Amino acid sequence: MKKISQTRWVSNPALGTISARTGFHCPRNGFWRPLGSTGEPLFVFEGSLMPAYAGHSIEWHLVDARTGLIH
Repeated sequence: MKKISQTRWVSNPALGTISARTGFHCPRNGFWRPLGSTGEPLFVFEGSLMPAYAGHSIEWHLVDARTGLIH
């Protein structure tokens, strides 16, 4: 079984946010949006590699699909 590394994702309880960088494993199922983007969020499964955006390595933030608020 593949070991999933969680070394490049950040949970900030004070701000209520979870973020992960391109190329690292997704820490949680859900809709993710690039930092600073207002476009449609992308669903990523837990354990999948976080994708690039517009050909660049970026930071993704978990978004609540029901309300559109950042977690």
